[in-house]
Amino acid sequence: MNILLVRNEFIRKNNYTADYLQLSQALKKLGHKVILIGINNKNKFDNDLVLLKIPFRKRRFFMMELSFFLPMYCILKKIDVVIVSSGIILGTLLLIALRKILSIKIILDIRSIPVEEKFQWDYKYGCRIAQKWYNGATFISTGTKDFIEKSFHLKYKKYAIFTSAVNPFLFSPIHIDNISNEIKQKVKKKIVIFYHGSISPNRGINLILDAVNEIKNTFPNILFLSISERNDYIDDYCKINNYSMANNLLLLNAIKHEQMAAYINLADICIVPLPRIFWWEISSPLKLMEYLAMEKPIILSNISAHQLVVPQNSKFALYFNPDNPTDLGNKILEAINKLDELKGNAYKGREIVLHKYTWDIQAKIVENFISEL
Repeated sequence: MNILLVRNEFIRKNNYTADYLQLSQALKKLGHKVILIGINNKNKFDNDLVLLKIPFRKRRFFMMELSFFLPMYCILKKIDVVIVSSGIILGTLLLIALRKILSIKIILDIRSIPVEEKFQWDYKYGCRIAQKWYNGATFISTGTKDFIEKSFHLKYKKYAIFTSAVNPFLFSPIHIDNISNEIKQKVKKKIVIFYHGSISPNRGINLILDAVNEIKNTFPNILFLSISERNDYIDDYCKINNYSMANNLLLLNAIKHEQMAAYINLADICIVPLPRIFWWEISSPLKLMEYLAMEKPIILSNISAHQLVVPQNSKFALYFNPDNPTDLGNKILEAINKLDELKGNAYKGREIVLHKYTWDIQAKIVENFISEL
């Protein structure tokens, strides 16, 4: 099949937003031709990646552009299936009108609900249009599907669930290169607590900083390594709270996706600190799966999304209560005291990934769903 993935995201090939590219590669391995359309600052047209600039930085103009671009592109590339992310459904109205003529299946794909912001005005109407006129829908979790259906009084009769996933060849504990000597020296003889990805007030980073500030008195060699584009939040939080942690922080900017495994390998303990907020409860935690694939001891909040992936009695992971401000610190101390035991069992986390959370597995779910429509 010729598959077109249309994403409402700013796509950069050189950092961790490349999970969309991983799905494309997995579908290609199944014998399909896949083209990914996303947003960037400049237009770019490759054989398998199309990046479109938003005209005049106005969303409505982008919808108009997509309305005419998609049908023409589908004709040109002889597309069989178009998978559209939420938020740009209004840009497919002309494609809907022509889908029977073009013999094209259109599928809605929802990877998340709006986080830390209200629904855009067209989100609800877009989901209604997709429910009525698209061939089917895919969701990142059952909770996400249930939320959308309940919120907008909809019922998707044809749907599939495919979760976040990881490339086990890219995220493997054998990757130890791509690290500068300067970074290696900074983590030498340290207890490295690791986090990477987006940072905001509702992602639990404050819990890590509060815990490290307390633990550094007991373990002065503890080091919190964060890789993110928003490490300024950490600096600001420490200043506001008068935390003196210059020797306990290593803050690095976002890096290329293919380099991340080597940096995760520096960690003694990886932390997924998401608080008990509804949108995290129904999410599918990509970063957790990357840590599992890397065979790392993990400390994670006891929200539903995490418990669906990692069993409570896992001997490589510790759960903490994000509603208790001191519990994360206690769990970090516990993890440090039995670090050898946790590391010895961390291979079980990779087994979880290989059994259920690889991109190859998710691509097969998508392929089967398309064939059933």
